[in-house]
Amino acid sequence: MSREFGKPAVPMLPASAIVAERIAAAYPELSQALRTFADFVLAEPLRIARMSINDTVAASGVSVATANRFARTIGFDGYAQFRQELIRGFESVLSPDDRLKRKLSEESTAREVLVASLEEDIENLKATILNLDDERCAQAVTMIAQARKIFIIGFDRAGSLAELLANGLELAGCNVRMVENAGGAAGAARQLYRFGDEDLVISIAFPRYLKDTVELTHYVRQRGLRVLAITDNQNSPLAAFGDLTLYVRAARQYSSTSDTAILGLIEALIAGVTHQCRAVAGELADAYLDFSYPWLSTPRGGGNGG
Repeated sequence: MSREFGKPAVPMLPASAIVAERIAAAYPELSQALRTFADFVLAEPLRIARMSINDTVAASGVSVATANRFARTIGFDGYAQFRQELIRGFESVLSPDDRLKRKLSEESTAREVLVASLEEDIENLKATILNLDDERCAQAVTMIAQARKIFIIGFDRAGSLAELLANGLELAGCNVRMVENAGGAAGAARQLYRFGDEDLVISIAFPRYLKDTVELTHYVRQRGLRVLAITDNQNSPLAAFGDLTLYVRAARQYSSTSDTAILGLIEALIAGVTHQCRAVAGELADAYLDFSYPWLSTPRGGGNGG
């Protein structure tokens, strides 16, 4: 692992990014001034992607000429091309902010904003359905239904979605654990070391992808655990670690992702597992109703509008 579980991450370039690869190849031959700028690029890539060349050289302590020479030394025509490639490496981080700024600059009524948001979710769900074929759906449901134990990895907003998935699968008869809010990745490790090849890890990550989710999923996959990944597209850093990956179209203008679209797939998975495990799920539903009835409220008139 590149860092200890649970520690906050600074924005770093992926090792496979073109800029990172070129810096690594050229670094031993760089002059001291170029190394100073290279070190600044590696330490603050997101900051540089958002700054002009003048702001960058002021922050790094080198000259404009040095910044341009650095770009040419690692194989770019000039600083502008270097910065464009740097921005490309952070596309999933920067794109939500850019979309939000564009939308905030538009003049719209409250109803127009609300309707546009709902229509966006409808389109997301339609696109998600198109990504679901018979084999993929059957495999996902079977992986969940036949797992001895299930652990769901999801942090931040994905943590709330993971909790909804866990609750639904428990009522279908699954043995489910998930990341605890206070435990973080280290808390997850305390659970996962007891998992084996009969168990399943479900990982949920969308832009902006959190490193804890990606690194923890990579780690458990290396340990031989089966992984069902839920993410947005094949370029997601999570996609490569799934034995099976389900894709949700989750585009949103006013935030980084559409939780509605992701929740739609989660509820669909719960429905599929409940149907496959319908005998057990039916018994559990009756048992849960009997136990929880004292805490349930019913509408006046019996709930039929009377």
